Amino acid sequence: MDKIEINVNPTIPALPKIEDKTKINVRYTLISPYVSVHIYLSQEEGEVIYEIEEPILDKDEQAALKTLESSLEELVNVNVLVQKSTEAMIEYIDKTSRMMIEEMGLQITYESYKRIFYYLFRDFVGLNKIEPMMKDFFIEDIECNGIETPVYIIHRIYRNMKTNIRY
Repeated sequence: MDKIEINVNPTIPALPKIEDKTKINVRYTLISPYVSVHIYLSQEEGEVIYEIEEPILDKDEQAALKTLESSLEELVNVNVLVQKSTEAMIEYIDKTSRMMIEEMGLQITYESYKRIFYYLFRDFVGLNKIEPMMKDFFIEDIECNGIETPVYIIHRIYRNMKTNIRY
């Protein structure tokens, strides 16, 4: 398999300032090539939505991810992760994951592995569900008012928005 590439600092796009919220329909990359955000007016909810678009896993990929996560939780040396750069942490998780896949005899295509690896990166190196938002230059604040409620953000251009993220 090829080396996994994740760009956690993609180019900051020039976003249009749109006064009429009904015309907002913007998409830009947060974690290349895996995660984008789509900002648009939801007709159903009547408000502007900040929707994180992450890779979609099928049932087999979800099962493989759960297996790898539980194995990695026991195997990962946190001290190694804390003292390294993001690139070194990505390499460590990649190397350890590939070793676990081989040892457990999991049959995973490279394309599936890339999608699964994004979630391993997000949950082991990053900050779980809010990792994409943490990489968004335009976010000024992230707020959550409790479980099973949407996370809200304050965007520098489009201001207060509900996200599709819930805890």
